[in-house]
Amino acid sequence: MLEAVIFDMDGVIMDSEPIHHETEFEILKRFGVIDYPFSEHAQYVGMRTWDLWTGHIAKYSLEATAEELTIEGDEAYIKALKEKDFGPIEGLIELLNRIKVSGTKMIVASSASRENIKLVLDKFAITHYFEGYVSSQDVKKTKPNPDIFLLAAKTLGVNPNNCVVIEDAKHGVQAAISADMKCIGYRNLNSGNQDLSKAHLIVESHHDINLKMLDELIIDALKH
Repeated sequence: MLEAVIFDMDGVIMDSEPIHHETEFEILKRFGVIDYPFSEHAQYVGMRTWDLWTGHIAKYSLEATAEELTIEGDEAYIKALKEKDFGPIEGLIELLNRIKVSGTKMIVASSASRENIKLVLDKFAITHYFEGYVSSQDVKKTKPNPDIFLLAAKTLGVNPNNCVVIEDAKHGVQAAISADMKCIGYRNLNSGNQDLSKAHLIVESHHDINLKMLDELIIDALKH
């Protein structure tokens, strides 16, 4: 039986990737980078900011450490989140209400920092829907490794096999599959051209996700 639904945050709860791209580009400009296409950012969607900056240091020969740029990037991003006026992705609140009524547990598992996750949940006034959240700071290995989703299941006291993950990124889908969980790939155009082919189902909108779909993912898995 379905025990829990695990939500990624960036690209699933909020359209954050364009904001990430914007704040990263502002930092890169200081190092003389004049062209930073969204595709460069998109390949790191679902991963830690540390991984992104490690990659960019190598690609653009940046004279800075991953730690320095991660701190600067996170501060710039959080500042942007506080200042910008935006809401959750369309259909999210309705989806949360559908799941809440069923009594199914929900939790957020994101590569973002704990401060970032709390800020977003508070900003959207949706903290009460979730049993809690886990971040990349809580695990040694981040997505595409399964650790963060396994920790989410452990936090809820549920069987990973009875969990469904909603993800918008290739790395997140792989992490869910590696955790032996069912995965719904949410195709968010603002997250770039993500390969969601390993997801058990792919949807274009949160309105497409219903309790019957979530239950059947678990039931079908038990038959095999």
